[in-house]
Amino acid sequence: MEKQVNLNDFYRKKYMTYQKKENFVQDLNPLVKLNILLAIGLICVLLTDFKWRLAICALYYVIAFAGKKFRSFGLLFTGLAISFLAFLSVIRQLSVEGSHVLFSIFGWKWTMEGWESALDMTMTLCGFSGAVILFFTLTEMRDLMYALEKKGVSHVTSYVILASMQTITDLKKTSQTIMDSQRARGVETEGNLLVRVKALVPVISPLFLSALTSAEEKAISMDARAFSVKRDHTFLRELQPAPIYEVILAVIVDLCLIALIGMKITGRLG
Repeated sequence: MEKQVNLNDFYRKKYMTYQKKENFVQDLNPLVKLNILLAIGLICVLLTDFKWRLAICALYYVIAFAGKKFRSFGLLFTGLAISFLAFLSVIRQLSVEGSHVLFSIFGWKWTMEGWESALDMTMTLCGFSGAVILFFTLTEMRDLMYALEKKGVSHVTSYVILASMQTITDLKKTSQTIMDSQRARGVETEGNLLVRVKALVPVISPLFLSALTSAEEKAISMDARAFSVKRDHTFLRELQPAPIYEVILAVIVDLCLIALIGMKITGRLG
């Protein structure tokens, strides 16, 4: 009997309670984390000083480092920033007229005004998108969906969001498995761009069928568990409410955002 009780406690602690990661950033309540990062992203959009925007983008790297996600966040965010800058540089050079010509390519003048405009727009986009990327890097989707359901969000809505995110991961894993199978059968999958494109053709059909099969299995599983029944649902895991210090931190960031909005409306912020 004592052994049975010990097993019950073991499974309850392992599967039914929130497993802390012993990291302050990752262990923040998902809704508090969402609140703070979105507020910081909006603050970056409202600010017009380049130095402050750059400081906030640097802050994202610091937070990612503190949350032990520096590599995954840094690669994605840096690549996105470079892509934004490259694309907007071309667009703004075509649309912004300037008098300070830096250089010319086949008669196409690249001006300082165009670069400044492209850099300003890039920092604006990176300021907000960085907050979103950082949030999803630091947060498990199931914890976010559980927290939203506890706040009244429909379980159907939360499942659609969670399933959409999970589908991307599943398709990536399935495509890699199919590619490995094709490679084991002697199909050439590495080489120049043309070879790689040809290697993708035999992957599409089994990947599509796998996605359909997975969707059908999920539908059957949901029906078997009475997913569509309109009543209170139980949860395998329990997420504790946000501690008071996390709420205070979120309120401080929100007050900063409200203050900036007020300054923007009154014209005190350029």
